Amino acid sequence: MMKWLLHILCVLSVSFSFGQKLNINLDKEEVQIGEPFKLTLSVISDKKFDSLVYIPKEEVFSGKNSVNSNSDEISEDYGLEITKAFKDTTYKEGKEFIWKGSYELIAWDSAYVVIPPEMILIQDSLYLFPAGLISVMSPPANPTQPIYDINENFTDLPDKSAIEKFISQYWPWVVIGLILFIGIGIYLFKRSRKEEIPLTLRESTLLQIDELERSKAYEIDLKEYYFDLSMILRRFFAAHYQIRILDKTTLEIESILEENGLDDEMILLTRQLLVQSDLVKFAKSVPGIKEIQDVTNDARRVVNEIADIDFNNE
Repeated sequence: MMKWLLHILCVLSVSFSFGQKLNINLDKEEVQIGEPFKLTLSVISDKKFDSLVYIPKEEVFSGKNSVNSNSDEISEDYGLEITKAFKDTTYKEGKEFIWKGSYELIAWDSAYVVIPPEMILIQDSLYLFPAGLISVMSPPANPTQPIYDINENFTDLPDKSAIEKFISQYWPWVVIGLILFIGIGIYLFKRSRKEEIPLTLRESTLLQIDELERSKAYEIDLKEYYFDLSMILRRFFAAHYQIRILDKTTLEIESILEENGLDDEMILLTRQLLVQSDLVKFAKSVPGIKEIQDVTNDARRVVNEIADIDFNNE
């Protein structure tokens, strides 16, 4: 296991470039089953964070179950219960800007649990935190407590089960029900085998935007709504131009759109969409319903404009 972690640390050494340092901290190296412990993620930078996005987990934090602390093998998934909602904060200490986020977790089975690298988006670039390891032990047995036998109680079974009695009494209705059940099953099977016409990239993207708007997620979490809208656009760009774009900056995306024939008006509109998304997420901007609807419609215009360029060139 230690060798496996060293491999991870080597791969993730890129996370320490560009003046940023990513850390993971566990307040305990070993816990007993049911004993809470704290996991803290931190980013230390010599420059102020203009853009930092981390998507916290809810209810369960996914880990990996290792055979033992010296093994390189990870056998299966291991869920750590999240007992308190994720909390994060950003502050300045001396000349360093620091972001910290923490979970309180509980493990319910003995194992050596590997905390896989968590992802975070900084300045439109994706980074990974180092992996972590914690040992979950069973509580020691108390030799002073007596050991009790398990008392076994047995219940006599009836000569004929309730199901057998029901079938023998209502067998005509059982036969009719089976025929109807088989007939409905055959109908649904044939219906499911009908070939569906696949959606185009334009249609599937516009459908995602429509579903996001109908959900009215902005009434619950405005930041999440703008983040989802910007990610729908980024995934559309990536699929349309067949390039990696999720880790591109706004300026790099503008250059890609310009190189592929998008007019200045649509490029400016795309920039405004991405910048406004960042303002909502990080500058605590609170747009009104009318502005939210306008931004959503603008996203549809960008998708249609880009799709029309290739359609007209065919």
